[in-house]
Amino acid sequence: MNKKGFAVSGIIYSLLILFLLLLFGILSIMGARKMILDKLKNEVMEELNGENSDTNKQYADNSGANMPELLDNMVPIKYENNNWVVADVLQEWYDYDAKEWANAVVLNTTKNVGEVVTEDDIDLWYVWIPRYKYQLFNADNGSVNEQEIQIQFESGTSLTGTVSCTDNISGTDGTTSSETCTNATNGNWYTHPAFTLGTQELTGFWVGKFEVSGSTSKITIKPNVTSLRSQTVSSFFTAIQNINTSYSLNGDSHMMKNMEWGAVAYLSHSKYGINEEVYINNNSNFVTGCGATAGSSSSSSCNAYNTTTGMLASTTGNIYGVYDMSGGAWEYVMGNMVNSSGNFYSASAGFSTPPDSKYYDSYTYGTSWTTHGRGKLGDATKEILKTFGNEYGGWYSDNANFPYSSTSWFIRGGYFIYGSNAGLFHFYYGAGGGYSTYSARAVLCE
Repeated sequence: MNKKGFAVSGIIYSLLILFLLLLFGILSIMGARKMILDKLKNEVMEELNGENSDTNKQYADNSGANMPELLDNMVPIKYENNNWVVADVLQEWYDYDAKEWANAVVLNTTKNVGEVVTEDDIDLWYVWIPRYKYQLFNADNGSVNEQEIQIQFESGTSLTGTVSCTDNISGTDGTTSSETCTNATNGNWYTHPAFTLGTQELTGFWVGKFEVSGSTSKITIKPNVTSLRSQTVSSFFTAIQNINTSYSLNGDSHMMKNMEWGAVAYLSHSKYGINEEVYINNNSNFVTGCGATAGSSSSSSCNAYNTTTGMLASTTGNIYGVYDMSGGAWEYVMGNMVNSSGNFYSASAGFSTPPDSKYYDSYTYGTSWTTHGRGKLGDATKEILKTFGNEYGGWYSDNANFPYSSTSWFIRGGYFIYGSNAGLFHFYYGAGGGYSTYSARAVLCE
C-alpha cells in the first residue's frame, strides 16, 4: 500500500470529521432553523424527483366538484373522436361545468391509456355524482313549476348547508311527514342527504350508467343489452351487493336508494345537467341506453345511447350522463314504507329480516297514494310537484304515486309504455315482487 496516499486520505478523513462536527454544532445552535433547512431540502428533492410537479397531480376540473374516487379495477374513460378511450387521470377527462360527468368502467380485458374501449370490453359502467348542497325551492309542500335547481359542490365531506333533517317515521294514516327539519325555508341550502351513508360522509358516489343487466349470479352494467328484470327487491339487493366481490372492487356496492335517485335527478335538473325533460327510453324490448323524443310511444326500434337522439335520454343531454332514468324498465329503489305498526314492511320483497338501515330510506305508512307530505327533502317526490296531491302532478306530467297500504316499495322512472307520464321525476308504488317490467340500478362508493 502507498503510505503517502494513506496519510493524505487520513488527513482528508480527519478534516471531514471536523467539518461534520462543526456543522452539527451550528445546527444544534440554530434549533428551529434546522427544521426549516430540512423542509427546504425535502422540497428540493421532491422537485428534482418530479414528486411535486404539476405534471404528476391528478386532474381536477374548475367546477369545485370533488375528484372521482376510483376503486380497485376501475378504469377512467373519456369520449374522444367518437370513441371511448382509457383516460389519463393527470389530464382532463371530465368537466362538470360543461355537463361532462366523470365515467369509469370495469373491463374484462386490459387496456392502456389512449386505447379505445368498446362495449364488449365493458362489464360495469359508472358515472360519478360529486357531493353537493342545493337551495330549497319548495320546502312548504306546495306546488311549483319546473325550474333550474341551484346546486353548489361541496369540498371533501364538508357539511355546509344550514338545513338539517331527521326521520320521523310512524305507522300513521299518512297525514304526518316522514321527517322533521330545521331551517327548512325556501332559499336556504341543504347538503343533499344522499351523501351520508349511515354514519359515513361521502365525497360522492358512483351510479350505474344503465339499468342492471346480466344475471343475479353476476350483474353487468352496459348499453345495448336487455336489462335484468323479474326479480324481487331482495334478489336485486343481494345481486348488486355481490358486485363488490365478483369484480374485486373493494368498495360498498348497493342497490340504489330513493334518496340517491333524487340526488342524480336534482343534479340533472341543474346547470350541470340537461336542465330540462330527459328523453324516454321507449324500447319495448327493454334494451338499455335507447332514447326517443320525450313522451314518445313505445317502439321496438332503438336510438342507441351514442346517437344524437339517444344522448338526449341521458341526465346531461350528452353521452357523459346517466341513462334509462326515464322509461326503459320501472326501477325498484330502496325506499320502503313502514307497515301500520311503524315497522319495516317487506310485503312481497323477499326479505326475511330488514337490511341494514343505511341501505334504504324509510317512509311513514299511508292508505292513499297521493299523501305526498310523506316525502323527504331531496328524494324528488314532494318537492317536484306542479300539483300537490295529484297522481299526475309531477314535473313534466310525471306520475306521482306514493307507496300505500300493501304496496310498500318505491319504483322510479316509469317504463317504456308510459309516454309523457314516464320521466326522471316519476315515482310509483310497487309490492316488492318480481315483475317483468321492473329492473334496478347499482350504486358504488368507498
